[in-house]
Amino acid sequence: MTRTTFTPALRVTFLVLILLAATVAHAGEVTLPMPGPWGDDYSETLDDPDTVDATEAFQRFRQQSMQGTSATYRSIEQILRYGAPFAGRLPDLAEELARRADDIETWFAHETPARHGEPGALPAAWEDPDFAEYKAAYREAAQQLQRKVESAEDLGNEDFQLRATEALNGVRHHCLACHDNYRRR
Repeated sequence: MTRTTFTPALRVTFLVLILLAATVAHAGEVTLPMPGPWGDDYSETLDDPDTVDATEAFQRFRQQSMQGTSATYRSIEQILRYGAPFAGRLPDLAEELARRADDIETWFAHETPARHGEPGALPAAWEDPDFAEYKAAYREAAQQLQRKVESAEDLGNEDFQLRATEALNGVRHHCLACHDNYRRR
């Protein structure tokens, strides 16, 4: 059996290649320690702030905000459509959904369409004057749901939940209509 001997120069070369591969694999990322009550050996790898431009950060902000809105919508949906036993949470959730709908102007405050071929907002969101009507209709639908929830005498009542589900459908309709016209999937 032949045994390979690693000379000092070969060892250094091998080590440099490993370090180079690790650097390339993590280019544009930084790892930050996340100490806490369960110890100091937790860390998180994030995009390097020096490699993320303001436009990309704004786009990510909009996407994350919309994902949070979707999560709130889906929580309400679980209660109204599928009987999740949290009807008492509906006032807070409906208020949050309406507040998020008010934030839609912030999400589109700067012209930051998705890069060509990538999913995200289309340039028409800033170019089409009708986009303002979509945003206003979405806000009104979310506020209508909130008013229904606030005026309910019994949040667990089936008739109320049916009427609230219709209002929730109105919110979803506006989301889908806007995405169909102003978003690339």
